Amino acid sequence: MFLRIFCLIFTASLSKFLSVGAENPEYRPFQDPVYGDFGLLDSEGHPCLYLKLRARIYNFNLNSSDIALELADLSNNTVAIAGFCALHNEVTKHSFIEARWNQNYRLKTLKLSFVERYEEMQPSILELRWQLAKVVYEEVYEKSRSKRPIVFETRNTSIVVSAPLHQKFVCKDSLNITLHHANEKIYKPFVLELLPEIDIQPMNTGSGFGSNAYLCERTRRRTLSESFQSKMTIFSGVVLGISSVLTLIGHSLRRFFLPERRQMYNSLGATTQIASDQ
Repeated sequence: MFLRIFCLIFTASLSKFLSVGAENPEYRPFQDPVYGDFGLLDSEGHPCLYLKLRARIYNFNLNSSDIALELADLSNNTVAIAGFCALHNEVTKHSFIEARWNQNYRLKTLKLSFVERYEEMQPSILELRWQLAKVVYEEVYEKSRSKRPIVFETRNTSIVVSAPLHQKFVCKDSLNITLHHANEKIYKPFVLELLPEIDIQPMNTGSGFGSNAYLCERTRRRTLSESFQSKMTIFSGVVLGISSVLTLIGHSLRRFFLPERRQMYNSLGATTQIASDQ
């Protein structure tokens, strides 16, 4: 009985995952080119999957030096958006979004899959987080006879984007994701570069949506480094200022407490005055 229930759940989840290419009546896309964000709305018109990012692909299979190509603006309505959101009653939540567009006689597709999963943050300490579990990039050359897509995707071991369950992922630095082809003897890997500012919340977008941000590790390290350098600069300026003041006070005290030096300074002043009178 338990095995049958497990099989039914697995089959339903698999069917849902495989049918995302078609329009899902429960979810509809939203795209705002002014703010640069896009995603999916639920049946009540609330965001249930939210993204704000730009991306660039590096194709190392090209012989030319220009191997970088910026992807289409995914917040523009010329890009077709589809997918599904995570359900509130799912045991293991997962969501999915794909973007399709035409560029240079090629039909291109970017697919992003998100799951809820435990991560070991410290030894013997697990935290339930959402992850960008899978990235798939496809190209179909429209003038080819076969119309077969060339597919590049991430491996299961590479998790670049992750955040606590009820937090959105924010990064003000670029992030690189390596995409592999099944036949690596023919195709070198692609690199998908997510360009800043990156803002992602693929699930748990209920009350307080967008108010609780998780800063990516790279931005956190850079911010701490810049803050430390700024504090050191201020500290150095304060020390230099105090040293200058103490030096002036020291010269004044030496002139006041050493009569022979005060007399010498005064005589030098008198000599200078006589010379100027002449």
